[in-house]
Amino acid sequence: MGWLAFFALVAVVLIAALAFWRKWISPWKDAQELADAVVAQRPPRKVLISGNPEAHRVGLALESLMDGRRELEKRVLESESSVQTVFAAMLDGLAVIDERRGVRLMNREFRRLFEAGENVSGTLLELVHNAAIDRMAMEAIRSRKAQQEIVELTRGGAEPRFFEVSAVPLREKSVPENGAVILFHDVSHLRKVEKMRRDFVANVSHELRTPLSIFRGYLETLLDDPHQPPGEMLRILEIMERHSDRLNALVEDVLSLARLESPGMELNLSEIELPEFLHGIMRDWEKRFAAKKLKSHLNFPGTLPHLEADETRLQELIYNLLDNAVKYSKPGGTVFLRAESEGNSVRISVADEGAGIPPEDLPRIFERFYRADKSRSSEQSGTGLGLSIVKHIAQLHGGSVDAKSEAGKGATITVTLPCHTNVTLKPLPER
Repeated sequence: MGWLAFFALVAVVLIAALAFWRKWISPWKDAQELADAVVAQRPPRKVLISGNPEAHRVGLALESLMDGRRELEKRVLESESSVQTVFAAMLDGLAVIDERRGVRLMNREFRRLFEAGENVSGTLLELVHNAAIDRMAMEAIRSRKAQQEIVELTRGGAEPRFFEVSAVPLREKSVPENGAVILFHDVSHLRKVEKMRRDFVANVSHELRTPLSIFRGYLETLLDDPHQPPGEMLRILEIMERHSDRLNALVEDVLSLARLESPGMELNLSEIELPEFLHGIMRDWEKRFAAKKLKSHLNFPGTLPHLEADETRLQELIYNLLDNAVKYSKPGGTVFLRAESEGNSVRISVADEGAGIPPEDLPRIFERFYRADKSRSSEQSGTGLGLSIVKHIAQLHGGSVDAKSEAGKGATITVTLPCHTNVTLKPLPER
């Protein structure tokens, strides 16, 4: 009987201990494991805690905290992804600096501009190597006012580039530190276009000044003494006629170039039989060749594909090439006009046997008013717009132009045009 009572007592104690464990010890151990999992950011072994109402409530609270944390992390990742996507898509360089000028954030374009690798960091001055930008950024932070300036940057031996640099102070109350956003907008093309516009106006003014001065001088001579000898009068009139022709050619070239660059420029495309077309041009130029005692040679294979082009513009293109060749040929030389097919394109070239073009001038001969032979007078070397017009017409047709030359062996200008033009009619970019 005694042993039976002892075993019954032990059983009661064990049952009580098991109940105590399940209600007071195990739930809190589960709650501890759940809390450790939340802190370590790992999936918990179990979420629901039973046996103890208080531990159950703590488990539910920890589960809610874990879900809220996951949602917050998801939003943060989405926000970071959106910011990185926007930054990566920006064409301008961007950097965010703190009040000590340390770069906290930079986009891909900024890294490309200043050759900063993914793991490169430092101050703004260390990365951009420009004291003016550094001073502007610090002034923006100090004054709490946006700063803007055009800055010229040169990297290595590359051509200098111009940037509109904006430094905007961070003004958000949520930002614990002062800082600024630095934006780099490349305005090199705009600067180049503006320079070309100024040069164009200056060149046109210069080209007009000489013939107008001559007109004025001879008019004053005739007004002072209208009774000039017949021989002198004829000489004056011939000079005035020559400069009048030059003025007219300049105006025509300027107007032609303006039309080619205008937004409403359209090509009147048609199929051109090149052999007949080229023979017609050479017949038109026979007198001009003869006047300078030049021989001419037209060369093309037995068959040429049909060329889809604007006949008037194509004629203007070849006329300008022939005019350039005649101008720089010596009497007794030969001017060559050649055409050949190349894949789905046609190559038309004009060559002369003149003095040639210096290598340093070749890349620039298609610029407006650029003259490779600066020893020639403006009267001899034309308006300086012919090759620029050639380039614009070729580009309007979806083609290209190229020049080759050897000193003392003449020059060859080649235009490559697609046989079937597929062009979007829009204004050409400034060249």
